[in-house]
Amino acid sequence: MENISLSPVKSKKAYMLIVEGILNLINENKIEYGDKLYSEPELTKMLNVSRPTLREALRVLEFLGIVTVSPRKGIRINKPESTDSYMPLIYMLMFEKTTDLELFELRRAIQISMAEAAARNRSEEDMKVLEDIVKNTVKHMDDDYQVFAKLDYDFHQQVVKCSGNNMCCKLMETLNILMQKQMVDIIYNLPVEDRKLTVDLHEKVCGFIKSREPEKARDAMQEHMERPYRFYKSKKEQ
Repeated sequence: MENISLSPVKSKKAYMLIVEGILNLINENKIEYGDKLYSEPELTKMLNVSRPTLREALRVLEFLGIVTVSPRKGIRINKPESTDSYMPLIYMLMFEKTTDLELFELRRAIQISMAEAAARNRSEEDMKVLEDIVKNTVKHMDDDYQVFAKLDYDFHQQVVKCSGNNMCCKLMETLNILMQKQMVDIIYNLPVEDRKLTVDLHEKVCGFIKSREPEKARDAMQEHMERPYRFYKSKKEQ
């Protein structure tokens, strides 16, 4: 025991305690989405903190998309469906230096599952958008690789939208910066003559989603993602 050194215990900063307190109130259903919180002067008095400390907490909560602070409307708790993405997650992934293989494995798991869900849940409107994307991909098959990569990205995003899973839609939208970079990389390394296989598999997935065949849509998406998956696995092993 004599050789063990312990670091001093550091207390959490006051603004983080405020953030955690509000998150706990939401989790315990004591604050509902859309509720208006007290005013800044009232909160500083209730919490016995300075205005700069409170504002630091509110900045964090705004960044997380949990509250909206407005001079006229005050402080309101946001509804989850009013946010398009989970922005803090993308920053975390960037700082963590997420590898291409890790990102692709996450995408692969989501896409395969969502292709199956899309075949069950897609609306006629979402199906029409997916079909139009596939047609455009065929039309631009020989275009610049960045154009083709963007259409490939749009296809995968729309499949998830067809699933009706709002959380997965937001997650995929959050990953868009990393995903688009990765898809450009994949298409850049794909010979133009091999793009037809990508187009064929897009049509295959789209067809099974349209005919509402979940298992076949899932298997077709898995087949579609197998080649780039092998590409990233081989890069890691080099």
